[in-house]
Amino acid sequence: MKIAVNLKRLRPAAGALFLFFLIGPLSAPAEESLKEIPVDRLIKAAENGDAPSQCELGLRYLDGKNGLEKDPILATRWIREAAAQDYAEAQYQFGRCFARGRGLEQIPSDAVQWYVKAAEQGHPKAEYALGNSYMNGFGVAKNETEGLKWIRKAAEEGLPEAQCRLAGCYLTGEGVETDASQAARWFRAAAEQGLAEAQCQLAHFYFVGKAEIKKDAAEGARWLRKAVDQGYTEAQYQFGRCFAHGRGMNVFPGGAFQWYQTAAEKGHAKAEFSLGICYLDGFGVKQDAAEGVRWIRKAADRGLPEAENRLGVCYLTGEGVEVNPEEGLAWLQKAADHGSRAARESLDKVK
Repeated sequence: MKIAVNLKRLRPAAGALFLFFLIGPLSAPAEESLKEIPVDRLIKAAENGDAPSQCELGLRYLDGKNGLEKDPILATRWIREAAAQDYAEAQYQFGRCFARGRGLEQIPSDAVQWYVKAAEQGHPKAEYALGNSYMNGFGVAKNETEGLKWIRKAAEEGLPEAQCRLAGCYLTGEGVETDASQAARWFRAAAEQGLAEAQCQLAHFYFVGKAEIKKDAAEGARWLRKAVDQGYTEAQYQFGRCFAHGRGMNVFPGGAFQWYQTAAEKGHAKAEFSLGICYLDGFGVKQDAAEGVRWIRKAADRGLPEAENRLGVCYLTGEGVEVNPEEGLAWLQKAADHGSRAARESLDKVK
């Protein structure tokens, strides 16, 4: 016997049961399984009132994934329906829509409102977002104590981004007393979960020997390599420095040039400057003063003091460019204004 099912007459509360019959049981992790559901089945489940399906459908519309055309307005409609059912992931995502102005007017206070709803249900990413909102005064009065409370909750629940952020607070004393041991602990926790930023930070602890971590350049290079392999730009620049200075590995100019170039092409100012110096000095590459100045200028245009200073010197001496004292002094002044002691000393000599 064939049984006809009128989807529109099914109550929203029956959504989960309907989804069970539609695609089978959602074994853990349910949200990962949702990402693999074909669009037509997902739409049916969403129309039937299943909150996880509504949220997933909204996210697909938000980014234009899985054959759906990008439609931020329709996306937020579906996410809103799921959020209204008290589905924490949807509440968090709806908050992000308000925070970023995706499909909705950007309203920071509304973003915080939805982060709170999800965070109070123990959603780690919402806790982290709420914590950052308090730390930065985004949509709510700045309150570092409250911000750290929520970031710590997310960190203790294993969210690597929150662990890294908490480590940074301990490192710099943002809202808490500086504590290198706690910084090392939380950087390691995040690094072991594969977060590239934390791996790069942990590498630095090994390079300098900080807190309970003994100086071990080889171990530092090992952690740095993990971040490099994920394409983390800062790590690529630092890896170039390792090759340039023999930190945790043998000096290899060609390797230094390669990684400086990789990071520089992604707009990393210090890598651009270092690449320029490689060209000026013929370090790991054929000497080319004009190309060196081109890269140094890129870094100088980003406001990097050491690049501004060196560009000023190039104009004064004619290295890679025609001599232009007026331009040279202007760049030295910029560098001095940005804190370059070398530029200040050069200007004092000129005067």
